[in-house]
Amino acid sequence: MTAFARRLAIFAGCGVLTGAAAASLCSLLRLGEPAAIEIAGYCIGIMPSSYSRCGTVDSAFYLFPGLVFGVVFGPLLRLHGVFGTAAAAGYAAAAMLANAAAVVVCTGLQHPIDDLLPFDNPVLDMAVAGVIGGGLGGFLLGLAQAGLAAAWPRLLPVAVGAGLGALTPTMLMFESPGAFAFYMIWQGGYAAAIVAALPRPAPGVTSPTA
Repeated sequence: MTAFARRLAIFAGCGVLTGAAAASLCSLLRLGEPAAIEIAGYCIGIMPSSYSRCGTVDSAFYLFPGLVFGVVFGPLLRLHGVFGTAAAAGYAAAAMLANAAAVVVCTGLQHPIDDLLPFDNPVLDMAVAGVIGGGLGGFLLGLAQAGLAAAWPRLLPVAVGAGLGALTPTMLMFESPGAFAFYMIWQGGYAAAIVAALPRPAPGVTSPTA
């Protein structure tokens, strides 16, 4: 197995594990649902029907997925020579904020998207919102990684984050098992994209963990 393949397997495997840990924390540690945003009485959030209240999701989904990912992948990226110790701590904070922003956008867009479509389809609403939210989260975290590593941001993690965001409806359709599937796939796929986007060592030059 090549050094690149080993690194890819390590990152993807860790992403699957952090996704499982994040889903576990979101299922076990409920923190309460924050107030949804309403502008002039219009719901910027989740509103399945005109008779439903304007809602969002439990605060655990804003906090834990990004925090767990960042706490693991900050040190892992440091181990692989992407950036130093202080930057690894900054990456953990950036991952938490990027995930929170993605959740805010994903939940906030569902009612507006539903109003734009000529038919009611909550699964499609969530899929479209998930693509936008996943792309935003991937972009923000990629931007933070590039800034911390003093490198140019890469597009591949953003594309993967957006594409895998289309799987967000699994959490609606299958509840807790769907949350496990979504976070394990998303974080594993995003982690693999991080590796694929990193510059590869020149022939004959090994990485710190090769």
